[in-house]
Amino acid sequence: MSDRMMRQGLLRLSAIVGIAALCPAAMADDLGGSEACLAGKLQRADWVQSSKALDEATGRDLRHFPPDRVVDYLHMKLQMRFDDLDDMRFTATETLRFEPIGTAAWAITLDAVGLDITAVTLDNSAVEHYQDDETLTLRFDPPLPPGQPQEIVIEYVCDHPYTGLFFTPSSPQAPHYTAQVHSHGQPETNRHWFVSHDFPNERMTTELIVDVPSGLEVSSNGRLVSRRDDGRRAVWHYLQDKPHVSYLVSLIIGQFEIVEIPHSRVPMQVWVPQGKADQVMQTYGRTGEMIDLFEKRLGVPYPWDRYDQLLTKNFGGGMENTSVTTMYSTAVLDETALLDGDIQGLISHELCHQWTGDLITCKSWAHLWLNEGWATYGAALWFEHRDGEDGYLDAMRRNFRRVTARDKAGQGLPMVSPVYEHPRETFRRAANPYPKGASILHMLRRMLGEELFFQGVHLYMNRHALGVVETNDFRYAMEEVSGLGLEWFFEQWCYRPGVPELSVDVRYDGKSRELLVDIEQTQHIDEQAPAYRFTLPIFVRTDNEDHTFDIEVQQQQTSYRAVLDSPPTIVAVDPYLHVLKKLTVQKPQAMWTTQAIEGPSIAARHAALQALEDVDSPETIELLSSIIRDESQRHTLRNTALDSLAKYGSAQAKAQLLAIANDGVAEARVRSSIVGKLTKLEKDDVVELLANIAANDPSYATRVAAIDGLAHHEAAEHADLIAELADFPSQHDQVRQAALRALAKLDDARGLDLGMKYAAYGYVDRARPTAIETIGKLAEHDQDTAVEYLLQLLHDPERRAVRAAGAALASIGDERAKSPLQAMAESNPDPQLRESAEKWLKELEEAQQATYTENETFAP
Repeated sequence: MSDRMMRQGLLRLSAIVGIAALCPAAMADDLGGSEACLAGKLQRADWVQSSKALDEATGRDLRHFPPDRVVDYLHMKLQMRFDDLDDMRFTATETLRFEPIGTAAWAITLDAVGLDITAVTLDNSAVEHYQDDETLTLRFDPPLPPGQPQEIVIEYVCDHPYTGLFFTPSSPQAPHYTAQVHSHGQPETNRHWFVSHDFPNERMTTELIVDVPSGLEVSSNGRLVSRRDDGRRAVWHYLQDKPHVSYLVSLIIGQFEIVEIPHSRVPMQVWVPQGKADQVMQTYGRTGEMIDLFEKRLGVPYPWDRYDQLLTKNFGGGMENTSVTTMYSTAVLDETALLDGDIQGLISHELCHQWTGDLITCKSWAHLWLNEGWATYGAALWFEHRDGEDGYLDAMRRNFRRVTARDKAGQGLPMVSPVYEHPRETFRRAANPYPKGASILHMLRRMLGEELFFQGVHLYMNRHALGVVETNDFRYAMEEVSGLGLEWFFEQWCYRPGVPELSVDVRYDGKSRELLVDIEQTQHIDEQAPAYRFTLPIFVRTDNEDHTFDIEVQQQQTSYRAVLDSPPTIVAVDPYLHVLKKLTVQKPQAMWTTQAIEGPSIAARHAALQALEDVDSPETIELLSSIIRDESQRHTLRNTALDSLAKYGSAQAKAQLLAIANDGVAEARVRSSIVGKLTKLEKDDVVELLANIAANDPSYATRVAAIDGLAHHEAAEHADLIAELADFPSQHDQVRQAALRALAKLDDARGLDLGMKYAAYGYVDRARPTAIETIGKLAEHDQDTAVEYLLQLLHDPERRAVRAAGAALASIGDERAKSPLQAMAESNPDPQLRESAEKWLKELEEAQQATYTENETFAP
């Protein structure tokens, strides 16, 4: 690492917004979009979830409500000059046009963090202003009259911002890794690179005029007005002439290959790393089809001048900036990667945001589900269009499972709540706005029916286009078209934490031909969390016909009786997922077996296959095996059958699993899952098979599963192969990451050198943390070299690397790490890194104490 890069890193650690490393599942179409972009918008997974609404010491209300709009901001023109991207700074002149609302404005306060304000003028006259660590306050004498447009001009310097605008510098050690800049404003970080009302209750048009060295591409929101290039400098002028909120303002600068995506009306391009242009169409080629779908479903034509998708370094997931979505750098897939799945869930999620989040934006973070729940549902709508009912129900089943795993009645905060310490917490709640919001939309669709639901959606979208909204705005539209009072529905699903937990007992009385269904809500119930109200469909198949009984549930216990024409062969509880719930069903095993084969929906079949996970018998083993082997079955269903089979402990079940693995299956998404289950079997039975798969399988994900299996079985006899695979190129470097993890697990010293090789700046930013973690785990083989290397990485321009290095140093417990970690904890401009450094110091001291205790124990 050059001295210049070290100096840059000391002052500014380019933030990432995303997950530390991309596992194979994170690129598959199983993802549904929401997981990837949720990860992409968040830097940490351990944010505090226990924020309080009240300061107990003072009685002060700690809830967050939209700030006052003393003035209406109409337009921002931002003129920027970047002399050299490696300088990690720019100079700017920002012109804000606004008009006071209601009364004369004698002062306004704007958000501005870390900006060196050099001048503020109004009509060429200096404006009295005061800047603190968070804001810029302007004072007007005389006050500005209401309803009359005004323009203020702010001149400033932005130097090494630690968030909001992220610089990825070039390096002489990695000539291919050219400098790049990208912005990321969600939730409230654009204030770090331009002065703004940085909250989503205000919209304005924007205009960026960006002066950069020639040879760089520049993107911002809206249409390109002009581009002037004299061979030395280039000036790019973008205009977003429809208002949007400040966190959606985008700027990206760098060297890209740009590929046009055809569409009849909307200009579209994908900006990818150099050398990746040939992979664009196979990854993004259906974007136009998605636009057509969302226009139909949402009832509004695509609202912006263009739609570009830009892949940037040092970024994770996706971000729906107005007309220009940011994606992570490896989000363009080669043919081999496509065997393991696509990223159409992520692409459709971010595209849907152009309507739900950009055209219409949540007025406050409490109502985030109107952005993220809708975009997550947009991905489900795309899967419905692409894969039919099975794709849609698979997407909703995943959303249901994500909600029920964490969201408990009477615990934590509801999905819609102004209680948070930092707005990022609203993205991470147990009552998560991504899957729970999508689930609420799905339930409404089921309850109202296709015609009324989408009629209400069209009314909502058209009524609030280019506006900001709260949950009641959506409720009012749905009530207006349906004539129903829906306050109870939104109250129990949006404003209360938790979901119903149902125990359903199904019995049949052959004498009376009565079907008996007893339903009990077993979740916490009290005055603040009463029993849920819903309609629970029960599908019944007899020899003569199919029936569906809709059971109204409004209390803790509900019993239902129905006389049938003959004994039932299938009784499926809520086969089309009308109700978000955690469900336990008691019924005869024969019904489960029949439902697994002939269930009325893929969701019903999944439920039956899961229910059979405790029935380890020759019959169920044969049933599950036949489904796993059946290439005509949907891969998700086959994997559910595999999950159940792998939980069996009998010798017959294990033999069948091994036989399936040896025979192989064509579908890579099933094959990788099968290989992953070989950790359940004895080492001697599988290790040679795993080695062969790791060396030769055409699927990246399957190779990864095989390498993980070798590590699990501690197959040191195949360490040479694993070391070779550390040099194997793959999408997201996923094979390399698996090999490094395995070498660390095997305590193979070769992993230390390989870790230091692939932890270097310029390798895939999402994969470097795995290499750095490997260095930490194998440091005992050459602790001096490992520690010195990791200390250098504390000044790395990519925060993923910094975080991984800090954690690795803490685990080693070397005294040399104390001073730099202490300096980071005390003086780093990024509060999150300061907090992390404090944690690493504590962990380092604990590691040192553990080493001391161990040495004392074994002392002669």
